[in-house]
Amino acid sequence: MPAPALPSDDELYRLLQQHLDRMPVPFPATESGVELSILKRLFSPEAARLALCLSAIPETVATIHRRAGKAMARPDLSAALDGMSDRGLIQRVATRRGVMYGKSPFVVGFYETQVNRLTAGLQRDVDRYADEAFGAAFHSDRSPQLRTVPVNEAIPFERAVGRYDDIRALIQASPGPFAVMNCICQQGKDLVGDPCRQTADREHCLTIGMAAESMVARGPARFISRDEAIAFLARADGEGLVVQPQNTQDPLFICCCCGCCCGVLSTAKKLPNPASFFATNFHAEVDAGLCNTCLMCETRCQMEAIACDAGPAAVKVERCIGCGLCVTTCATGAVRLAANPGARVPPKDTGRLYARMYRERFGTLALAAAAGRRLIGAKL
Repeated sequence: MPAPALPSDDELYRLLQQHLDRMPVPFPATESGVELSILKRLFSPEAARLALCLSAIPETVATIHRRAGKAMARPDLSAALDGMSDRGLIQRVATRRGVMYGKSPFVVGFYETQVNRLTAGLQRDVDRYADEAFGAAFHSDRSPQLRTVPVNEAIPFERAVGRYDDIRALIQASPGPFAVMNCICQQGKDLVGDPCRQTADREHCLTIGMAAESMVARGPARFISRDEAIAFLARADGEGLVVQPQNTQDPLFICCCCGCCCGVLSTAKKLPNPASFFATNFHAEVDAGLCNTCLMCETRCQMEAIACDAGPAAVKVERCIGCGLCVTTCATGAVRLAANPGARVPPKDTGRLYARMYRERFGTLALAAAAGRRLIGAKL
C-alpha cells in the first residue's frame, strides 16, 4: 500500500493555521491568506510539520516522538525542537520531568519573540492581518490576555485595591527575576517607517520569573534588579505609556504601551466602545469645577477617551480603560480614578487564564474533552 501523499506547502501551512487557531488565543483565516504568509516567513516546511505534532500544553520529547513517528531519531527531534524554540516559534519549559515543548500562540507568543530579528516584510503582514481578521478576533467579550492597571503610586483610590491592581506592590512581592527587552510593536513600526510618536525609547517590555529567564537565555532581554523594575514603571508613567500586565494575579510580563504602535491599543481605538474589551477595574472622572482646561489629560490619553472640546475636560467612559495617565499629571487634581462596578479578579496564573479563555471560546464541554485528550496523551 503506497504511503499517503504529503500535503503541499499551502495545505501544510493551512493545517498549521488551523492547529494554531484551536488555542485559547485565535489565529483566524483570512480571504487574502496573509496569515499563511506570516507562517511561511517564520516556519520552514520542516518546522511547520513538527509544530503540527505539538500540543498547547508542553510535553516531553518522548511523547512528541511517538506522535511524530519514526522518521526522525529522538536526538535529532530534540535538536530540531531546540532550534525552533531558539527562534521563538514554540514553547520550551524546564520541568522536573525534563525539558518539555509545546506550540505557542501568535500573540502574546511567537510574534513577540521575533524582537530584534523582526523584518519589515513580516511587520507589514502583521499589520495587514490585524486589520483583516486578527484585531476583531482578539478583541471580544471573552477574557483578554492583558489587563490595564494604574501605575503611579500617587493615584488616590477610594477603596483598597487588590495586589493585582497595584503594579508596584506586585513587583515588590514578586520573587523575580526581572528582565527588560525592546518592544516588538515599536520596533515593527520603526521598520516600516512609522516610528513611535510617544517616546524615543524602545525598551518597554518587562518579563518576570520563568519568562525573564527564557528571554534572557534566548538573547533579546537583560536582567534588571527589583529597584530597576520599579524605576522602569515610573519611566513608563513619565513617558505617558499604558501599563498592561498579563491578565493574571502573578503575571509573567508587563507591557508598557503607546496608542500609536501597540497592536492591542491601536486596533481597539478603531472600535466605537473599546473599554468593553479591556480587563480594567477603573475609569477616569473629572471634577469640572477644578479643571483649568490645560489639555494635559487630553494629550496624555492613549485611547482618545478625554477631551476639552468646549470647556472642562470630559471623559468618554466607553473609551476609557482606567490607566490613570490623565490623573498623574493633573495639576489641579480635577481628574481621579473611580472604581468600575463589579471588580474583575484575574485568574491566578497563566494556566488558569488559558483554561478560562479556552472555555469561553469553545465551551465547557470542549474544555472537558481537552482535559480528557491530555490524559490519554493526545495533542490539543
